[in-house]
Amino acid sequence: MKYIALLRGINVGGKSKVKMSELKICFENLGLEDVRTYINSGNVIFTTVKMDTQILAKEIEIEIEKVFNFHVSVVVIDEFKYKKMIASAPKGWGEKDGWKYNSLFLIPPYNIDEIMTDIGELKPDIEAVQAGDGVIYQALLFTSFGKTTSGKLASRASYQKITIRNWNTSKKLLELI
Repeated sequence: MKYIALLRGINVGGKSKVKMSELKICFENLGLEDVRTYINSGNVIFTTVKMDTQILAKEIEIEIEKVFNFHVSVVVIDEFKYKKMIASAPKGWGEKDGWKYNSLFLIPPYNIDEIMTDIGELKPDIEAVQAGDGVIYQALLFTSFGKTTSGKLASRASYQKITIRNWNTSKKLLELI
């Protein structure tokens, strides 16, 4: 089966640097096959006969820590669930000019209700969030990004439970899987 592994926080702001070629080898060392990376932000597509995504995520986290000497949280999503996540985006998602669209992928274990509460009260004229199955869809008006509530996620406790991909990356990963 095909899977996507989304690594949280690598190659961001000069921290937790990982070369994608080395990351690919790391995955192959775990016996994962057809390993491909996409852009330099920790998106890995692979195949394996293993089925439990949480066990796969834990194995990947352990191997990354062993090889690169730092911890990275990982969410692993099978191809069918990932396709459903992208297909389940709100109607018209990604279509308004001047808006930034993100997919906030949730790292298990999580409580989506707690995360949604932690995001805080939104300003509907400049932002929107909608919960999905293992993902939160986020839209922010570019010109008002600094005024949005959900744009300040880094200061929230729930930030540690998500890994963010912009909508274009999310759609590209769908093509690649």
